[in-house]
Amino acid sequence: MRSLAVGLCIAFLTAVGAAARPAPDLLVENPPELDAVADQVRAIGRGDFSGALMMTGLMGFSSPMRVVVASEESTAAQETPKWVSGFASGESRTIVLFPERVSRYPDDSLRTLVHHEVAHVLVAEAARGRPVPRWFNEGVATVAAREWGIEDRARYAAAVVGRGPRTVDALDQGFADGGRRAIRSYALAGAFIRWLRAEYGVHVTGSILEQLGREMAFREAFVRATGDTLERAEYRFFVREALWHTWVPFVTSSGVLWAAITILAIVAIRRRQTRSAAMRERWEEEERELVRDRPERPLDFNRTRSLDEVDDDVVN
Repeated sequence: MRSLAVGLCIAFLTAVGAAARPAPDLLVENPPELDAVADQVRAIGRGDFSGALMMTGLMGFSSPMRVVVASEESTAAQETPKWVSGFASGESRTIVLFPERVSRYPDDSLRTLVHHEVAHVLVAEAARGRPVPRWFNEGVATVAAREWGIEDRARYAAAVVGRGPRTVDALDQGFADGGRRAIRSYALAGAFIRWLRAEYGVHVTGSILEQLGREMAFREAFVRATGDTLERAEYRFFVREALWHTWVPFVTSSGVLWAAITILAIVAIRRRQTRSAAMRERWEEEERELVRDRPERPLDFNRTRSLDEVDDDVVN
Protein backbone atom coordinates (compact mmCIF):
# COMPACT_ATOMS: atom_id res chain seq x y z
CA MET A 1 0.00 0.00 0.00
CA ARG A 2 2.79 2.40 0.93
CA SER A 3 4.63 1.69 -2.32
CA LEU A 4 1.42 2.34 -4.26
CA ALA A 5 0.91 5.66 -2.49
CA VAL A 6 4.51 6.67 -3.19
CA GLY A 7 4.09 5.69 -6.83
CA LEU A 8 0.92 7.73 -7.17
CA CYS A 9 2.59 10.70 -5.51
CA ILE A 10 5.56 10.50 -7.86
CA ALA A 11 3.25 10.20 -10.86
CA PHE A 12 1.25 13.20 -9.67
CA LEU A 13 4.34 15.32 -9.15
CA THR A 14 5.69 14.28 -12.55
CA ALA A 15 2.41 15.23 -14.22
CA VAL A 16 2.36 18.59 -12.45
CA GLY A 17 5.95 19.24 -13.41
CA ALA A 18 5.26 18.30 -17.03
CA ALA A 19 2.24 20.59 -17.14
CA ALA A 20 4.14 23.47 -15.60
CA ARG A 21 7.28 23.70 -17.69
CA PRO A 22 8.45 27.33 -17.64
CA ALA A 23 9.66 27.26 -21.25
CA PRO A 24 8.04 25.82 -24.37
CA ASP A 25 9.27 22.71 -26.14
CA LEU A 26 9.73 24.00 -29.69
CA LEU A 27 10.01 21.41 -32.45
CA VAL A 28 11.66 23.50 -35.17
CA GLU A 29 11.48 22.67 -38.87
CA ASN A 30 13.37 24.61 -41.54
CA PRO A 31 15.07 24.43 -44.94
CA PRO A 32 18.88 24.00 -44.87
CA GLU A 33 19.55 27.64 -45.79
CA LEU A 34 17.80 28.75 -42.59
CA ASP A 35 19.71 26.51 -40.17
CA ALA A 36 21.23 29.52 -38.38
CA VAL A 37 17.82 31.12 -37.89
CA ALA A 38 16.40 27.81 -36.61
CA ASP A 39 19.19 27.61 -34.04
CA GLN A 40 18.29 31.12 -32.86
CA VAL A 41 14.64 30.09 -32.50
CA ARG A 42 15.64 27.09 -30.37
CA ALA A 43 17.79 29.33 -28.17
CA ILE A 44 14.92 31.81 -27.79
CA GLY A 45 12.65 28.92 -26.81
CA ARG A 46 14.87 28.24 -23.81
CA GLY A 47 14.30 31.76 -22.50
CA ASP A 48 11.83 33.36 -20.12
CA PHE A 49 8.16 33.13 -21.15
CA SER A 50 6.72 33.99 -17.76
CA GLY A 51 5.10 37.12 -19.18
CA ALA A 52 3.04 35.15 -21.69
CA LEU A 53 2.07 32.61 -19.02
CA MET A 54 0.90 35.36 -16.65
CA MET A 55 -1.03 37.10 -19.42
CA THR A 56 -2.94 33.92 -20.24
CA GLY A 57 -3.33 32.59 -16.69
CA LEU A 58 -1.55 29.30 -17.40
CA MET A 59 0.87 27.61 -15.01
CA GLY A 60 3.21 26.30 -17.70
CA PHE A 61 3.59 24.67 -21.11
CA SER A 62 1.71 21.38 -21.31
CA SER A 63 2.83 20.03 -24.70
CA PRO A 64 5.31 20.80 -27.53
CA MET A 65 4.74 23.37 -30.24
CA ARG A 66 5.69 22.85 -33.87
CA VAL A 67 7.58 25.80 -35.36
CA VAL A 68 8.08 26.12 -39.12
CA VAL A 69 10.78 28.59 -40.16
CA ALA A 70 9.79 29.40 -43.74
CA SER A 71 11.74 31.08 -46.52
CA GLU A 72 10.23 33.70 -48.81
CA GLU A 73 10.23 31.13 -51.63
CA SER A 74 8.00 28.75 -49.67
CA THR A 75 4.33 28.20 -50.49
CA ALA A 76 3.33 29.56 -47.05
CA ALA A 77 5.17 32.82 -47.71
CA GLN A 78 3.68 33.20 -51.18
CA GLU A 79 0.16 32.74 -49.80
CA THR A 80 0.64 35.12 -46.83
CA PRO A 81 0.45 38.95 -47.10
CA LYS A 82 3.88 40.59 -47.02
CA TRP A 83 3.08 42.60 -43.89
CA VAL A 84 2.57 39.36 -41.87
CA SER A 85 5.81 38.15 -40.26
CA GLY A 86 4.30 35.05 -38.66
CA PHE A 87 1.11 33.32 -37.59
CA ALA A 88 0.00 30.56 -35.24
CA SER A 89 -2.69 27.90 -35.11
CA GLY A 90 -3.79 27.24 -31.56
CA GLU A 91 -5.72 24.12 -32.51
CA SER A 92 -2.70 22.35 -34.03
CA ARG A 93 -0.15 24.18 -31.82
CA THR A 94 1.75 25.16 -34.95
CA ILE A 95 3.71 28.38 -35.51
CA VAL A 96 4.94 29.63 -38.89
CA LEU A 97 7.69 32.26 -38.97
CA PHE A 98 8.92 34.39 -41.87
CA PRO A 99 12.28 35.65 -40.53
CA GLU A 100 12.95 37.91 -43.51
CA ARG A 101 9.97 40.05 -42.49
CA VAL A 102 11.01 40.52 -38.88
CA SER A 103 11.68 44.27 -39.12
CA ARG A 104 7.97 45.13 -39.23
CA TYR A 105 6.15 46.44 -36.13
CA PRO A 106 5.24 44.99 -33.67
CA ASP A 107 7.63 42.07 -34.31
CA ASP A 108 10.84 44.02 -34.85
CA SER A 109 13.14 41.17 -33.76
CA LEU A 110 13.16 37.39 -33.99
CA ARG A 111 12.78 37.12 -30.22
CA THR A 112 9.70 39.35 -30.25
CA LEU A 113 8.19 37.36 -33.10
CA VAL A 114 8.68 34.01 -31.35
CA HIS A 115 7.21 35.30 -28.07
CA HIS A 116 4.29 36.85 -29.95
CA GLU A 117 3.33 33.62 -31.73
CA VAL A 118 3.86 31.45 -28.66
CA ALA A 119 1.45 33.75 -26.80
CA HIS A 120 -1.18 33.11 -29.50
CA VAL A 121 -0.95 29.37 -28.87
CA LEU A 122 -1.29 29.96 -25.13
CA VAL A 123 -4.35 32.18 -25.67
CA ALA A 124 -6.04 29.38 -27.60
CA GLU A 125 -5.12 26.87 -24.91
CA ALA A 126 -6.38 29.06 -22.07
CA ALA A 127 -9.67 29.68 -23.91
CA ARG A 128 -9.97 25.92 -24.59
CA GLY A 129 -10.48 26.53 -28.27
CA ARG A 130 -13.31 29.02 -27.81
CA PRO A 131 -13.35 32.02 -30.23
CA VAL A 132 -11.28 34.96 -29.01
CA PRO A 133 -11.78 38.46 -30.50
CA ARG A 134 -8.91 39.43 -32.77
CA TRP A 135 -8.14 42.67 -30.91
CA PHE A 136 -7.88 40.82 -27.59
CA ASN A 137 -5.77 38.00 -29.04
CA GLU A 138 -3.33 40.36 -30.77
CA GLY A 139 -3.23 42.75 -27.83
CA VAL A 140 -2.31 40.00 -25.37
CA ALA A 141 0.36 38.64 -27.74
CA THR A 142 1.83 42.10 -28.34
CA VAL A 143 2.08 42.91 -24.63
CA ALA A 144 3.51 39.47 -23.85
CA ALA A 145 6.19 39.86 -26.52
CA ARG A 146 7.52 43.41 -26.12
CA GLU A 147 8.18 46.10 -23.55
CA TRP A 148 6.22 49.34 -23.75
CA GLY A 149 8.68 51.75 -25.36
CA ILE A 150 8.81 55.12 -27.04
CA GLU A 151 7.90 53.60 -30.42
CA ASP A 152 4.73 52.12 -28.93
CA ARG A 153 3.87 55.47 -27.34
CA ALA A 154 4.49 57.28 -30.62
CA ARG A 155 2.40 54.85 -32.65
CA TYR A 156 -0.45 55.00 -30.13
CA ALA A 157 -0.31 58.79 -29.98
CA ALA A 158 -0.47 58.97 -33.77
CA ALA A 159 -3.32 56.44 -33.87
CA VAL A 160 -5.62 58.40 -31.56
CA VAL A 161 -5.26 61.66 -33.50
CA GLY A 162 -8.23 62.65 -35.61
CA ARG A 163 -10.77 60.07 -36.69
CA GLY A 164 -8.89 56.98 -35.56
CA PRO A 165 -10.49 53.77 -34.21
CA ARG A 166 -12.65 54.31 -31.14
CA THR A 167 -13.98 50.80 -30.56
CA VAL A 168 -12.61 47.27 -30.49
CA ASP A 169 -14.73 46.46 -33.54
CA ALA A 170 -12.82 49.17 -35.42
CA LEU A 171 -9.57 47.55 -34.30
CA ASP A 172 -10.69 44.21 -35.72
CA GLN A 173 -11.54 45.92 -38.99
CA GLY A 174 -8.03 47.38 -39.08
CA PHE A 175 -6.52 43.91 -38.73
CA ALA A 176 -8.74 42.69 -41.57
CA ASP A 177 -7.67 45.60 -43.80
CA GLY A 178 -3.99 44.82 -43.30
CA GLY A 179 -0.98 47.04 -43.99
CA ARG A 180 -0.72 50.30 -42.08
CA ARG A 181 -4.20 49.97 -40.61
CA ALA A 182 -3.23 46.62 -39.14
CA ILE A 183 -0.08 48.12 -37.62
CA ARG A 184 -2.21 50.88 -36.07
CA SER A 185 -4.54 48.24 -34.65
CA TYR A 186 -1.58 46.39 -33.14
CA ALA A 187 -0.48 49.56 -31.35
CA LEU A 188 -3.97 50.35 -30.07
CA ALA A 189 -4.80 46.77 -29.06
CA GLY A 190 -1.55 46.48 -27.10
CA ALA A 191 -2.17 49.83 -25.42
CA PHE A 192 -5.73 48.85 -24.52
CA ILE A 193 -4.59 45.56 -22.97
CA ARG A 194 -1.96 47.40 -20.92
CA TRP A 195 -4.62 49.84 -19.75
CA LEU A 196 -6.97 46.98 -18.78
CA ARG A 197 -4.23 45.37 -16.70
CA ALA A 198 -3.46 48.67 -14.99
CA GLU A 199 -7.13 49.34 -14.35
CA TYR A 200 -8.40 45.88 -13.31
CA GLY A 201 -5.24 44.02 -12.25
CA VAL A 202 -2.44 42.16 -14.02
CA HIS A 203 -4.40 38.89 -14.05
CA VAL A 204 -7.47 40.30 -15.81
CA THR A 205 -6.61 38.86 -19.25
CA GLY A 206 -6.08 35.40 -17.81
CA SER A 207 -9.36 35.68 -15.93
CA ILE A 208 -11.22 36.63 -19.13
CA LEU A 209 -9.71 33.63 -20.95
CA GLU A 210 -10.63 31.36 -18.08
CA GLN A 211 -14.27 32.49 -18.31
CA LEU A 212 -14.19 31.94 -22.07
CA GLY A 213 -12.96 28.41 -21.46
CA ARG A 214 -16.12 27.83 -19.46
CA GLU A 215 -18.15 28.49 -22.62
CA MET A 216 -19.07 32.02 -21.65
CA ALA A 217 -19.52 34.72 -24.32
CA PHE A 218 -16.67 37.23 -24.46
CA ARG A 219 -18.61 40.29 -23.32
CA GLU A 220 -20.07 38.33 -20.43
CA ALA A 221 -16.60 37.03 -19.55
CA PHE A 222 -15.34 40.62 -19.61
CA VAL A 223 -18.00 41.73 -17.14
CA ARG A 224 -17.31 38.74 -14.90
CA ALA A 225 -13.55 39.46 -14.83
CA THR A 226 -13.67 43.26 -14.54
CA GLY A 227 -17.04 44.13 -13.01
CA ASP A 228 -17.44 46.58 -15.90
CA THR A 229 -18.91 46.46 -19.39
CA LEU A 230 -16.69 46.42 -22.45
CA GLU A 231 -18.52 49.47 -23.84
CA ARG A 232 -17.75 51.51 -20.74
CA ALA A 233 -14.12 50.43 -20.79
CA GLU A 234 -13.89 51.36 -24.48
CA TYR A 235 -15.19 54.86 -23.79
CA ARG A 236 -12.84 55.45 -20.87
CA PHE A 237 -9.82 54.26 -22.83
CA PHE A 238 -10.40 55.63 -26.33
CA VAL A 239 -12.01 58.94 -25.35
CA ARG A 240 -10.98 59.95 -21.83
CA GLU A 241 -7.57 58.34 -21.41
CA ALA A 242 -6.13 59.07 -24.85
CA LEU A 243 -5.06 62.64 -24.01
CA TRP A 244 -3.88 62.43 -20.41
CA HIS A 245 -2.33 58.99 -20.51
CA THR A 246 -0.72 59.18 -23.93
CA TRP A 247 -0.14 62.64 -25.33
CA VAL A 248 0.92 64.36 -22.15
CA PRO A 249 3.41 61.67 -20.98
CA PHE A 250 4.74 61.29 -24.52
CA VAL A 251 5.27 64.99 -25.13
CA THR A 252 6.84 65.56 -21.69
CA SER A 253 9.06 62.43 -21.71
CA SER A 254 12.81 63.01 -21.50
CA GLY A 255 13.40 61.28 -24.83
CA VAL A 256 11.01 63.58 -26.67
CA LEU A 257 12.35 66.67 -24.91
CA TRP A 258 15.93 65.81 -25.86
CA ALA A 259 14.80 65.08 -29.41
CA ALA A 260 13.10 68.48 -29.56
CA ILE A 261 16.21 70.21 -28.20
CA THR A 262 18.36 68.41 -30.76
CA ILE A 263 16.05 69.41 -33.61
CA LEU A 264 16.04 73.06 -32.48
CA ALA A 265 19.84 73.03 -32.26
CA ILE A 266 20.14 71.58 -35.77
CA VAL A 267 17.71 74.19 -37.12
CA ALA A 268 19.68 77.00 -35.42
CA ILE A 269 22.97 75.70 -36.84
CA ARG A 270 21.55 75.43 -40.34
CA ARG A 271 20.15 78.96 -40.14
CA ARG A 272 23.52 80.34 -38.99
CA GLN A 273 25.28 78.49 -41.80
CA THR A 274 22.80 79.92 -44.30
CA ARG A 275 23.28 83.47 -42.98
CA SER A 276 27.08 83.08 -43.00
CA ALA A 277 27.04 81.80 -46.57
CA ALA A 278 24.84 84.71 -47.65
CA MET A 279 27.12 87.22 -45.89
CA ARG A 280 30.25 85.76 -47.54
CA GLU A 281 28.56 85.91 -50.92
CA ARG A 282 27.59 89.56 -50.31
CA TRP A 283 31.18 90.44 -49.35
CA GLU A 284 32.54 88.75 -52.44
CA GLU A 285 30.04 90.59 -54.62
CA GLU A 286 31.05 93.93 -53.04
CA GLU A 287 34.70 93.19 -53.71
CA ARG A 288 33.90 92.35 -57.33
CA GLU A 289 32.00 95.66 -57.68
CA LEU A 290 34.95 97.60 -56.26
CA VAL A 291 37.26 95.99 -58.77
CA ARG A 292 34.87 96.79 -61.62
CA ASP A 293 34.48 100.47 -60.53
CA ARG A 294 38.23 101.12 -60.04
CA PRO A 295 39.54 103.25 -63.01
CA GLU A 296 42.44 101.77 -64.89
CA ARG A 297 45.16 104.19 -66.11
CA PRO A 298 46.33 103.25 -69.56
CA LEU A 299 50.03 102.68 -69.94
CA ASP A 300 51.96 104.71 -72.54
CA PHE A 301 55.09 102.80 -73.50
CA ASN A 302 56.13 105.53 -76.01
CA ARG A 303 57.35 107.93 -73.39
CA THR A 304 59.60 107.69 -70.39
CA ARG A 305 57.97 108.43 -67.02
CA SER A 306 59.64 110.93 -64.74
CA LEU A 307 60.55 110.18 -61.15
CA ASP A 308 57.95 112.76 -60.01
CA GLU A 309 55.15 110.83 -61.77
CA VAL A 310 56.25 107.58 -60.16
CA ASP A 311 56.25 109.25 -56.73
CA ASP A 312 52.76 110.61 -57.37
CA ASP A 313 51.48 107.09 -58.17
CA VAL A 314 52.95 105.69 -54.98
CA VAL A 315 51.35 108.43 -52.90
CA ASN A 316 48.00 108.00 -54.61
